[in-house]
Amino acid sequence: MKPNFKYLFILAFITLFFVSCQDEETEINNPTPEEVVAPNSSLASLMRSTVAFDGSFDDILDNANCIGVNLPVTVTANNTTIVIETIDDLELIEDIFNAFNDDEDVLEFLFPITITLNDYTEVVVENEEELDAFVNNCVNEPDVIECVDFVYPIVFSIYNTDFQVIDTVEIQSDFELYVFLENLDGDEGAVLASLNFPVSLIYANGDTVEVTSNQELENAINSAEEDCNYVDCQAEDIAVNLQECQWVITSFNGDDNFIQYDLHFNANGELQITHGDTTEFIGGEWQVTTEENVVLTLSNLTAFSGDLGGDWLVQNCESNQLVLTQEFENQTVEVIMEQDCETVETPFNCFENTTITACDYDNDGFATFEMETQILGNVVCNVDFVASFHVSQTNAEANINAIVAPNAYTNTSNPQTIYLRIEANDGNFQIFEIELIVEDCSSNCTEADIDAYLQGCNWNVVNFNGDDHLMAYEIDFSSSTEAIITGNGITTTMYWSSYQAAEGVVVEFSNVAAPNIQAITGSWLVVACEEGRLEFESLDSANTMVMECHYYTPEELLTTLSACQWEVYSFQVENVDQTSDYNDVLFSFFENDFALAEVGANTINYGNIEAESVNGGTELSAFLSINGTISSLGGYYSVLSITEDEVTLMTAQPKRLILRKTCTNDNQDGDTTQIKDWLYDGNWEVTYSTMENAENSQDYDGVVFNFQSNATLLGDNGSWIAELDYDVLRDNEGNLRFVINYLGQFPYWQMDDDWYITSVNSTQIELHAVNDVNNTDFVLIFEKM
Repeated sequence: MKPNFKYLFILAFITLFFVSCQDEETEINNPTPEEVVAPNSSLASLMRSTVAFDGSFDDILDNANCIGVNLPVTVTANNTTIVIETIDDLELIEDIFNAFNDDEDVLEFLFPITITLNDYTEVVVENEEELDAFVNNCVNEPDVIECVDFVYPIVFSIYNTDFQVIDTVEIQSDFELYVFLENLDGDEGAVLASLNFPVSLIYANGDTVEVTSNQELENAINSAEEDCNYVDCQAEDIAVNLQECQWVITSFNGDDNFIQYDLHFNANGELQITHGDTTEFIGGEWQVTTEENVVLTLSNLTAFSGDLGGDWLVQNCESNQLVLTQEFENQTVEVIMEQDCETVETPFNCFENTTITACDYDNDGFATFEMETQILGNVVCNVDFVASFHVSQTNAEANINAIVAPNAYTNTSNPQTIYLRIEANDGNFQIFEIELIVEDCSSNCTEADIDAYLQGCNWNVVNFNGDDHLMAYEIDFSSSTEAIITGNGITTTMYWSSYQAAEGVVVEFSNVAAPNIQAITGSWLVVACEEGRLEFESLDSANTMVMECHYYTPEELLTTLSACQWEVYSFQVENVDQTSDYNDVLFSFFENDFALAEVGANTINYGNIEAESVNGGTELSAFLSINGTISSLGGYYSVLSITEDEVTLMTAQPKRLILRKTCTNDNQDGDTTQIKDWLYDGNWEVTYSTMENAENSQDYDGVVFNFQSNATLLGDNGSWIAELDYDVLRDNEGNLRFVINYLGQFPYWQMDDDWYITSVNSTQIELHAVNDVNNTDFVLIFEKM
């Protein structure tokens, strides 16, 4: 922490002033305790809290009211760099944060910066970690009383220990008063000081008060502190005010996470939260209660319960604004809500002309429509209304011959227009047109088509009764009778079959022995069929289901494989199990397509894995190339399935390879981690190299090497850059190894080998080839440039 020389100077100045500025002494009576502002007294403490530096003005910068960031300062807000020169410039950050509602707002400083603490100490902060330490320490800082200020100047009389007047001190600012109060108990002995009354205070609401004694001053500050913490709001008034109009959240702890959400506080205690023009709402309940303080409680929220739910203390209750706070994880969360009464709400704003559809499974042109559910079910409307459906506009206007059962209505033509009458409490009404359209949902796929589709790729249940909770499971229809289900750490086999019925093709699933996904058990009618997507209706219940092919991408495969090491869980060649031949194989895959295989205790093989989408993106092909004794695993594979823990590959021969994740390379080896950190730091060069006991160091003259964190080693000779694969690891015998994989141009192919690390530090690494019997024929030394 750098010292604040301005602060030290003023302290020294006042101390010197107290002990040396006595021009003329006047004998007076000893001041009474009630007249003295004693060090560490409750009055002195309250006065310090009143004039302490208030850092709340720039909370959008530091999210801490106990510190302030000195301006100017350069920040990056959502990747936009701006210079904040004045307090007004803070609005620039708010504008950037408010530009989009669905992004994450991120603020970064260009360090170093200077901050001011509550005691006016200025500190130079070098990085984010140091700043976080100050922010986190805010909970331990003394409170700042923000809603009362002194009216300056104020004057103190100063006495020495013999009760002689030394002088009077005139204070012009909060800073001067804070320093004065801190110095009451100085190094030269206690200094006695008393205020020259009257003294005036001004409250945040503009009111002023004049005090004439220490006790009156203490009472006035305490009163202001109470007003800061708790506003005298009436629960009944707040409840009525909440119901008058809709409300919007303008600030949630200083950010704009909920800026586009509207809150509707209904008279029955129901809370509805809407977003934009959506017809769906987030439900909940609300109530305003009073015990010691007024509390707004939001409960039973169907979303945002962790953010908005719970008891909110009402700190401010203006007619068009509420300021609420809640303690959460040792921090105070503040929400500001404002009333939005610009739109006079009528039920007619809740509706519009629309179209609804229903499925025709037998292709006769007729279907059953659930109009109440489809039209009224998801409408959010804060105004009462009466709705009725009619087959003609004339009937709707006259409010006669309403459809008796609108939730079970069969159309009479296709399309057909139905007229929805919405009547308000005042008798006014509007008519809205509802167009009914019957869709042909009969499947034109044969049983053979559906069987081929199911076995052509892996499938996910993307919709089950309108929900996607079964998406985590993947179904591989591996044969004409069996299917393998994987997901949520479970692998199980079920049975399936299909047949042609009068209604269409029926698919049956049985022996589905896994949680949740067992809901697909039973007979399903295919009501819509296309390659890659099947829609079903259950013959056993009212369930509906949509299944879609999972088309994997190269990025999905390589991202999954690079997360951990993998073992050969199963390897079948023409239905012959050869898994046991690879019990000791562990694979590591890297972002740059480098593949590394550790086999047993002594051998390390390496190669590559490449992936590409084929057949218009509907299939994923992978080529695995591994050198050495395990090369039979290599070849061109089709990627059948990818889960978090397993990858299944198959070739045309056929070979079926299943890799299962085993996280043994979880960076627990501190030595390999340290070596990589050294290699990442800066550029390197080859200072010594031998090949078959002949020095060839000159082959690398002028070549600069850079070790990348994605297992890529860049060799730059000034004309072009070669990309080599490499890794640092420890084998099963405990030896540190260095693998380089490159079969390209000279001279880099000479480095293609498996090496022992014989010596290493932050500036040099010495390698000797593993297959070098004499341990001197193949030597490679890198040194940091």
